[in-house]
Amino acid sequence: MRIRHIAAAGAVAALTLGVTLPASASDAQPYAGRSPGVAAHHAADLGALMAKRKVKVYQDANYRNRNTTFTEDMWDLRKDGWNDTISSAINQGHRTVTFYSGVKGHGASFSLAPGDREAHFGHRGMPDTTTSVMFR
Repeated sequence: MRIRHIAAAGAVAALTLGVTLPASASDAQPYAGRSPGVAAHHAADLGALMAKRKVKVYQDANYRNRNTTFTEDMWDLRKDGWNDTISSAINQGHRTVTFYSGVKGHGASFSLAPGDREAHFGHRGMPDTTTSVMFR
């Protein structure tokens, strides 16, 4: 009973001070207890990481029609509706991106360095055959 009163008193004190308590330990924020500047810095690091890996792919040549952006390795595009459909791409990140004809980086391939683009994968010997995309 005494523990329940102590916990209730702590919650009242926290509310009085304007502090938000998580409903459970699983609701706690990963940067709880750190200054807002530190949390913002870590969020910026995550954003920078995502910017390093960024390739925009298009269904048709010359950057036309359906498109999406990948920011992580895609080991098997058969699961994502993009298998054997990519015809052009723009590497918008800071990492080299490689397109493979097989799953998990197997088969024929070609790479785009940061800032490079390819208007027609057929020029690289891979017309509509991409099955995985990997960053390095």
